[in-house]
Parts: sequence; structure tokens; C-alpha cells
Amino acid sequence: MGHSAIAHETGVHMSTTTQELDAERWVEYFDSLAPSIDGLLVTIEVMSEQLGDQLDVERLPLQAIGYDPKDNVLEVAVGGRGVRYPILLRHFISSPQTVSVEESSPLSPRAILVTDASGVRTLIRLFEPAALEA
Repeated sequence: MGHSAIAHETGVHMSTTTQELDAERWVEYFDSLAPSIDGLLVTIEVMSEQLGDQLDVERLPLQAIGYDPKDNVLEVAVGGRGVRYPILLRHFISSPQTVSVEESSPLSPRAILVTDASGVRTLIRLFEPAALEA
């Protein structure tokens, strides 16, 4: 597997495996994630040479993540949940070139790193929500 660039960036040192997904597996992979990402929180960080690093979304409830081969776009939908996060935001990454996933176990990704055609990298990090205070 080699050393994970994602682990380096996120400072995660659990036993995770990083794999780059073949483009023909993107649709199937994200579809199969749907049950396991329900209720997770997501942080989206955009890293570009031109603009530097920008935090686009910080710890918002993840609604869905999917790849549309017709439009060649990867979409992350966040929010749209209840009173605290009523607004549904959609984050689009067009023409993704590579998708790498860091998993702590099969189908439970901790981080997804997407590089688009212009070389901009988007780091999507997934978190279990902290247990609610009793």
C-alpha cells in the first residue's frame, strides 16, 4: 500500500488502509456506502495551488455522497437535517481524476481524497458524532 498521503494530512494513526479506487468502481463504491454513512458528520477541505487550503464544510451531517458518471461529477450532500442544520448544501467536484479512500474497516471510510482535472484536491473527512450528553 505504501505510506498514506491522507493519513499524513489528517494526522490519523489508527490501523487504516488507503486504496485508490478505479473509476469504474466509483458509482458502486459510493452506493454501497449509503447505509454506513448515515448520521456521520463531514468536513470538506479544498486544497488548491491557486487558492491555498479552504475549509468548505465543517462537521455538518452527511446526507449522501455519490458519483454521477453521466455528468462526471462527484457530489457530497450535507445538512438538511432537523432544526440545527435545516439547509441542504451540495458540494460538487467535477471531472474527478482520482479517488482515494482511507478506511478503518471495509465500507467505513475515515477520509476520501479526490483530485480533479485542474489538480485541486478535496479532502472529505468523516466523523462519528460525539455521543450526546446524557
